[in-house]
Amino acid sequence: YSCMLGPVLYAVFGTCIHSSIGTGALICLLVGEVLVEHGDSVEERSRIAPFLTILVGVILTLMGVCRLSGLVRFLSRPALSGFITASALLAMLSQVSPMLGLPDSAGSIQKVLLHQPERLLAVKWPTLLLSAVATGYLLSAKRLKQHPRLKPLGDFKELVLLGLGAAFCAAWDPPGLSQAECVEHPLCVKVVGRIEPGLPHAHWPRVGAGDWGLIHSMLPGACLVALVAFLTSFAGAKKFGLEDGYQIKPFNELIAIGMCNVGGALLGAVPTSIGNTRMGIARQCGVQSQLGANVFVSIFIALAVQFFTPCLFYIPMCALNAIILIGSSHMLEFAHAGYLLEFARHKEFGRDGRMDVLVWIVGFVSTLFLGAFKGIISAVVLSLLIIVLQVVNPHIALLGRQQEPPQSGVPHQPPRFRHRWVNMRGQRASGGLVATAVEEEPGVLVFRFEGPLFYANVDQLQEWLEAEELRRIEESPVDYEFKAIIFSAIAVPFLDTTAIGALQTMIRSYADRNVLFLIANTFANTRRIVAETLGADQRRALREDLRPRLASCTTVDDFVELVHANRALSKERPRPLIRTTSSLLSLASLASLNATPPKGTLADRQWPLQRRPFSLACDRTPDAEMGRFTASTPALLSLARPISPRDRAAAGRARPFDR
Repeated sequence: YSCMLGPVLYAVFGTCIHSSIGTGALICLLVGEVLVEHGDSVEERSRIAPFLTILVGVILTLMGVCRLSGLVRFLSRPALSGFITASALLAMLSQVSPMLGLPDSAGSIQKVLLHQPERLLAVKWPTLLLSAVATGYLLSAKRLKQHPRLKPLGDFKELVLLGLGAAFCAAWDPPGLSQAECVEHPLCVKVVGRIEPGLPHAHWPRVGAGDWGLIHSMLPGACLVALVAFLTSFAGAKKFGLEDGYQIKPFNELIAIGMCNVGGALLGAVPTSIGNTRMGIARQCGVQSQLGANVFVSIFIALAVQFFTPCLFYIPMCALNAIILIGSSHMLEFAHAGYLLEFARHKEFGRDGRMDVLVWIVGFVSTLFLGAFKGIISAVVLSLLIIVLQVVNPHIALLGRQQEPPQSGVPHQPPRFRHRWVNMRGQRASGGLVATAVEEEPGVLVFRFEGPLFYANVDQLQEWLEAEELRRIEESPVDYEFKAIIFSAIAVPFLDTTAIGALQTMIRSYADRNVLFLIANTFANTRRIVAETLGADQRRALREDLRPRLASCTTVDDFVELVHANRALSKERPRPLIRTTSSLLSLASLASLNATPPKGTLADRQWPLQRRPFSLACDRTPDAEMGRFTASTPALLSLARPISPRDRAAAGRARPFDR
């Protein structure tokens, strides 16, 4: 019923030539979970299935009208892979009990093993043996395809299995037994039974008084089915469209799949989507239009339902269970989980690779224990949180200068063209050449911000710059000069107004300390924004003779040369950033030293305190001397007073004590 009217409607609205509408394995898993929650019997689930199909069709159609095809992008590949694997595993486990011949009241095999192991004594041996034979035949079908004479048995394995199974049950089952009596008989194999012959009558599903609450409760499941149906359908259609060179329109695909489900509900169908396997078969057969992929298929299925329905009576249910079991096993994606683990082991990928593994695990575990809907929602929510964290905490790469070997055939190369600025924390040899040593530019902090710079992460940039400047000052010799910061904006796609204001403040504050803050490698819209809003502040920080050169500087090497030229013309030394601390121990150590530090170690300038001046301790003072403080806390607090900007300037090159 699902493959009669739906393919014809897709041929009218769809854009993919090879798309074939039908009941895909993943959609069937989701539909089964939704229907099982709201229907206790096969008859009840068959009655409410059209309601779910209509909901799915309406949701897809509204998504097309509102141009919401981008919503499916929130279903990341790791989240979908973990969800599909857990769903397939649950589907496989749900087939074990019927393949053993246990009644429907026994429940899943997990429930039987954990709570009712005595039910295993009621296993029907004919059903078990037939299930084993059917599973073995399906598993060996690939080998049959390798033999020319046996190839049809492998290509049409499902049809052959159902035909042989029906012949066996017709000869084996005791005659005259009803379906209920067959379930209780120890030697009877359960069969499909009677199916209403002929074509279904098209009618709108009747909604009773109590069905509105049912429809409302099925709405979350219908949303999930609609999203997954469009995601799997559009991904397959896009792949075939790219390979064969024709356009696939998301709007048309949403409308087409939505109308397929709305029209299919008139015939009592379950939700449908585009089948990737059927698309591959249609392409191999040379199908070049919607007639071959959908219309002719719909006509053939209608003829089969009209004239061959009685042939389905003796098909064994355990054979159908075996088909579902083997089909679901092909959906297991543990190999993709292994690929993600290999991805996460590489140091270059680091946090991003580990986050993908975490999303896969959450999607798998939550689907396995909480169900399909809660499982995929958990994985999607985690994916969105990771996206937010990655945007708020982007990677900041500290760049170092790597001297590249001279190119053959180029005798005279300018020095700046032989420099490559690379991440100092992720160096590897590339291109078959051994990478040379990477060095920091003396007195210049070069970094690359990887991601958009906006209100949510600009504060992190400021904190990182302060920490990196302090690290350089404290790990360098006494006469070290921190001259400039060069911001490589090659990985910054856009700036918002908050980021622009913060950059203006940083440029001016660094200029007040005679430190340059320059932005290199800008492009497109970012270049225009930097030139119009930040160019004037960068020029004012330079010596007047060098300001015209700023417009011609683009690369990091250009700005490094500009920094050194500016420092050569400047008479004032850059003032370093002073680390602040609230530790009373730092003030106590300062107060305990009466001796002036030796000249040449740091500086012998006086640090202003309220009661009396004390010489500022340097980091080379022996620890034993620093430990000779015996004053009480009140005495210490009476010594200190707030440090003014004038006092800070008087300290000069004196480094604050922070031990």
